[in-house]
Amino acid sequence: MPTPFLTKTDFKTAFDCRTKLYYRKQGYPTTLDDNEYMKFLANSGFMVETVAKAKYPQGVDLVDERDPQRAFSRTRELLMANDNAVVFEAAALVGKFYARIDILRREGKTLHLIEVKSSSINADDADEEDDSGSPFLKKNGEVAAKWMPYLLDVTFQLHVLRLAFPEFEVKPWLCVVNKGCKATVNETLAHFSAIRDNDKPKSRPNVRYSGDLEQLKGTSMLTERNVASETSLLMDRVMHRADELAALIGPETQVVRVQESVADLYNTCRKCEFRFGTGKEKTPHGFAECWGSMASVQPHILDLHRVGQIGTTKFHDPVPDLILAGKASLLDLKEDQLGNEGSYTKRRHMQWSNSFGKGSEHLPKALQNELKSHEDDPGRPFHFLDFEACDVVLPHHAGLRPYERVAFQWSCHTIDHQDKLTHQEWLNTERDFPNFTFARTLRDCIGDTGTVYVWSPYEQTTLRKVMEQIGEWIAAEQGEALRLSGFSEVKQLNDLADWIDQLLGPENTKGKRDHSPRIRDLHKLALAHYFHPEMLGRTSIKAVLPAVWRHSPALWEHPWFAKYYRADASGQVLDPYKTLPELPLGEEKDDDESVKEGTGAIRIYQELIFLQGLTEEFKSNRKQLLLQYCELDTAAMVMIWKHWTSHVH
Repeated sequence: MPTPFLTKTDFKTAFDCRTKLYYRKQGYPTTLDDNEYMKFLANSGFMVETVAKAKYPQGVDLVDERDPQRAFSRTRELLMANDNAVVFEAAALVGKFYARIDILRREGKTLHLIEVKSSSINADDADEEDDSGSPFLKKNGEVAAKWMPYLLDVTFQLHVLRLAFPEFEVKPWLCVVNKGCKATVNETLAHFSAIRDNDKPKSRPNVRYSGDLEQLKGTSMLTERNVASETSLLMDRVMHRADELAALIGPETQVVRVQESVADLYNTCRKCEFRFGTGKEKTPHGFAECWGSMASVQPHILDLHRVGQIGTTKFHDPVPDLILAGKASLLDLKEDQLGNEGSYTKRRHMQWSNSFGKGSEHLPKALQNELKSHEDDPGRPFHFLDFEACDVVLPHHAGLRPYERVAFQWSCHTIDHQDKLTHQEWLNTERDFPNFTFARTLRDCIGDTGTVYVWSPYEQTTLRKVMEQIGEWIAAEQGEALRLSGFSEVKQLNDLADWIDQLLGPENTKGKRDHSPRIRDLHKLALAHYFHPEMLGRTSIKAVLPAVWRHSPALWEHPWFAKYYRADASGQVLDPYKTLPELPLGEEKDDDESVKEGTGAIRIYQELIFLQGLTEEFKSNRKQLLLQYCELDTAAMVMIWKHWTSHVH
């Protein structure tokens, strides 16, 4: 039940658009409701919060007190009773403003407001900070875009806390992850679990910790930074917006609906959580209410590639004028309104020119010639490669830093000189750090010859990290590095690092490795040359594959891919990712699942490695879910490649 107050979540949601306050208070559905990635991030954030609270063992936790007035009364009672009180999930309530504070610590006449975030800085790296010493500001003294949402959050809490406790000085702090710190065994993910109530999926999870709390108390993984100067930069804006939003809230959660100008805020609308795609409208549908008859126009202006970046200081943005005229089709733009020269503009031209009528596929000679050239350089065999890896805040293994990459799976489809397709794969199922075995088994698969196809730079950045880790572990823990790799000599590990180095190719002047002698990025080719109307403005493999698949009967019947063909009751051909079978993962009858995206793969992998008490059946099911998902990722590349090359003459 929503409160009649302006909470900090209300404030964050509606800061950029007042209309969203109405939608939120009325309980409109959002794209975040079933978003696996957002739930994953939230769980990680609550685990970091547990680490932060360990520093204050005397803290009193009010997390279970959900009534605003009682929570505020209890907070005041605790603070007044002790000059050194610490309250977790403290409440500040004044007028229509209501905020819950992660950690509130009293020190005499001062209250320390500590907001905990799972984002990271390198506490020892001065290069990340501006001249004032703040990692949260740009060189010109403005708040950095990455940190703006967090600092708006802190500033709102600071404003409410000052009003609620005027007798105290309030100092704001941002507690963030120190990504330069190596985790001890007590700070690894194996000691943490986040349990959510299935009957209340939106409630915060219960985080359990099984390690040594006394050791966790002295953690160096988190760092607290005073953000008084940063919040002072934002305070006037926050106070003004908070007053505006609070004025819209009436008694019993009644909210005045203010309609913002969609012409002015179209870029905000494009990313709005109340926007659902065509054919997926929910009732009520916030975006549709804002845009009216323009909401369902196809092809929609908001689906134009990087539409928010057309306007520059040297190029007039035509989109607001278009919307004010009651038009919302990207085809209502003139060809000379698509932006200045550049890769984004070229992509927009490709999309625009191939979207008239029912739209048409664009598969030019340039793409065909590029693919044909790979027959000679780098040549066959063609290896289609995909990795699954974790960049999680709480490391899987002691000795790793927060967000340090753990590569736990690869899949490779290979087409040889005789056009024979084979598939190989590797999945880690042990608790040991897997990266060295990951690289060793990959080398055994793709060797030293042939073209390596990927879809994004993700595989290159992963391999580069593994190469760096080999050097770090040899220097710090040579014996353990050998054990983890399965090698008996350091030379073998160094040879593995040399193999990665040669595969990635030389560094350019900016330190990047974008000229590999063997690796070819199919996403770059898609971005530069390929378009299908069903892709809209997107070029991810999850957008390209369905567009290619649904209109390529030859792929449905091909023995390589026939197992992915399925149609629904209306005869509509399904996206191959929606045909992956579900498998039971637990004792509950409805606890069946399939992995359809990377976040799901990470979660299933973590359960496979760390979840206690799994039966062999449920372990096997998790392995199968990971294997079939990663296999489809590389099969998808082969399908797209096959479709593209079928047009080569």
